Amino acid sequence: MLKTAIQSVLTAIVLTLPLQAQAQDPVFASYDEMRDEMDRMMVTRDIQSLMLRFGGSDEMTPQQLDQLAAQVEQIYPTDFENVVVIRKGDLQGGFQQELIAYWTGLSYVYAYVLYHDLGDRVVAINFRFNSDFSTLNSLF
Repeated sequence: MLKTAIQSVLTAIVLTLPLQAQAQDPVFASYDEMRDEMDRMMVTRDIQSLMLRFGGSDEMTPQQLDQLAAQVEQIYPTDFENVVVIRKGDLQGGFQQELIAYWTGLSYVYAYVLYHDLGDRVVAINFRFNSDFSTLNSLF
């Protein structure tokens, strides 16, 4: 019951924020660099760093960031052990989108990223994460 309530609050917070990269330049030297940073922060549940690097933190107060990080740690008390891209969409002009699953045992979280591959760098344009697969899958 508590887990469901926390997931609802987490979902509401994450979904109501347009998590577009603005706080830091979400520019990476390559796709691999972007994914390495994203995976490291998601796996270790480093939500504050994740939000700062991939956007959304400028639309959240420090207290909201702290609250979101605490909720994630409460829902997911251990680091994730597995990572896989479960859906990928190639768009026009170097734009791509991915849905990535992170999990340990039966505990899952999903991340969505829309990025633009410019050849010499990759820009993460939109990033979201959610415990509800359907919410992010519907972005495809």
